[in-house]
Amino acid sequence: MPSVADNLNATIAGYAAALAADSVNPQPSYELDGKRVDRNQWREGLQKLIDALQKTVNAQAPYIVSTKMVL
Repeated sequence: MPSVADNLNATIAGYAAALAADSVNPQPSYELDGKRVDRNQWREGLQKLIDALQKTVNAQAPYIVSTKMVL
């Protein structure tokens, strides 16, 4: 069974792939049934989601605190 970090990393990879595909073949903004979809907002929102997920992954990872003594 995959760990939480593995699931988050898979989600990040999927979102990053969607952004990469959109950068290769950008889609225009459009309106459907009276609802407007702005692709620039979509890209920004997806990037913010990736950043938030990455922070969650980093928070779950082990970390080392190091200090230095200055004489």
